[in-house]
Amino acid sequence: MSPRNFACIPLAARVCTVVLVGLLSACATSPSSSPAGSSAPSSGSAQSSSGATSGGKSGASEALPTDPNALVLGAEVALQRRQYREAAQAYLRAAQLGSDETLCEQATQVAFEHEQWTLVLASAQRWLELNQTSEQAHRFAAFAALHLYRIDVAAEHLGFLVESAFINPRAGFLALLPQMSAEGSAPATMVAMQRLVEKYPDLTEAHYALGRAALQSENIALAYQSAQRARELGSYWSPAGLLLAQAQLARGETDKGLATAKEVLNQDNQDNFRLEYALMLLQAGKDAEADKELQGLTKGSNTMAIVERAMADIDFALGNRESAKQRYSNLVANGAFVYESWFYLGAIAESRDAKDEALQFYERVTGGNLAVPAQARIARIKVQRGTLKDGLQHLDEFATSNPQYALAMVTARANLLTDNKDGAGALRVLDEAIERYPDSSELRFARVFQLEKLDRVDAAVAQLRQLVADRPGDPAATNALGYTLVDRTRQRAEGLKLIEQALSVTPDSGAVLDSMGWALHRVKRNEEALTYMQRAKGRINDAEVELHLAEVLLALGRKDDALASLTDAAKRFPDANELQQRLKSLTR
Repeated sequence: MSPRNFACIPLAARVCTVVLVGLLSACATSPSSSPAGSSAPSSGSAQSSSGATSGGKSGASEALPTDPNALVLGAEVALQRRQYREAAQAYLRAAQLGSDETLCEQATQVAFEHEQWTLVLASAQRWLELNQTSEQAHRFAAFAALHLYRIDVAAEHLGFLVESAFINPRAGFLALLPQMSAEGSAPATMVAMQRLVEKYPDLTEAHYALGRAALQSENIALAYQSAQRARELGSYWSPAGLLLAQAQLARGETDKGLATAKEVLNQDNQDNFRLEYALMLLQAGKDAEADKELQGLTKGSNTMAIVERAMADIDFALGNRESAKQRYSNLVANGAFVYESWFYLGAIAESRDAKDEALQFYERVTGGNLAVPAQARIARIKVQRGTLKDGLQHLDEFATSNPQYALAMVTARANLLTDNKDGAGALRVLDEAIERYPDSSELRFARVFQLEKLDRVDAAVAQLRQLVADRPGDPAATNALGYTLVDRTRQRAEGLKLIEQALSVTPDSGAVLDSMGWALHRVKRNEEALTYMQRAKGRINDAEVELHLAEVLLALGRKDDALASLTDAAKRFPDANELQQRLKSLTR
């Protein structure tokens, strides 16, 4: 099993969607950088450990001292030692024993910074016992609950915020959505937003926020329904019209979507809306019209960098590497999207086997969303040139220097070990990390993947069952368990039902569509399986999907079609060993 992520659409179109989502976010109130706004601490307490550093075993709160002052002192010592779970536990115990709201705030912030989500909820609860109207406490609790996929808890606290933390509920929905998207999975955000919208059935911004969340969660039908309602309620509000246009495009109603977007431009011809329209034209394959729109926007100072970034990403996705290189270089020269541009310049250099040049670019990516993949690529190159130890050392050093990425470096370290045939070592790294970060679903999913790679299927299934129990309704968990049961056990009927549950939440997810297709193939329903596999291929660019599609075609007796499909896929995925081997076996 490969990690069942939720990549959803072909890369060129996905680039357009990402930019559109960013532009739609600009219509909302600017979110604060942390749940509590500027009050989040920036002192040494924010330090994190590297993936290789053990924080020691987590002691039970009953074993801690009973004096709040002693507990706070112990917490500070634990922070200095990078024993973050112990520090958060000590702060929580101190907050529970005392009646100091400031101490509750500190306990909640420390737990939040170090991703101890259950401790965040407990600290915030104590905070609310002392001050039930604290907006910051509700905010911390809501976002921790989203991380844990506790939808009822999240909806309760988010409901309070919508009603009281902003000028009015309209502003609340617009401000909370980007914060929710940053702090929880897209499906968790969507389901929580559904609960909120039930209380505001006639509020334009509520349906707009739900539509955006649904689009990000790969539930196109819900996105379309919500966007339609938002447009009906706010016929002259441009963001609602553009969201409806994007949903129509996602449904395959290309002409309708472009016409809707054009209507918005006719009444509100802002540069950022014109940019969204241009990107929609690209999604629709109308390159000439899109280029004309984009060229007109390159003269505007407000949109020039965004246009250049969008065109650079599209060039990169389509394989126009020289053009992409020039555009990314221009962005760096102008100080725009610098980290992202350095990453892609490194990728372009690496594709030419210019490893030294690639390393120079990757090493500059010390911030932003691409810092982790950049460091993983550096580690991989160091292993190729030296030893596994060299790559692991780089990841450890980066985690120490950039503690905000420490948890992500754990997974990077485990992946590097796996890639170099040390699955047992990867499992040890993950076990140590899970002891320090027991609430991390990412680490728990990574551990399942390692167990399956080691052919410990029973242990993997047991852990997935626990994940499903801990995160009821989470489509990532139900899909992963369902796929594993279908693929590696005889419990295929149960696996199929679980995948159906995941598909009900994210019906347009390429990963879940692939799982459904494979499940149907395993129970000999290959005609139905083919439909799902073809839909999955249209939503996700993945070697495993291509392999599954070929197997379904073979089961239907369509060997020539399977061979043609695999031949095409082999060109796009030259490093996919299983796919390449299957192609060789067919050609023989």
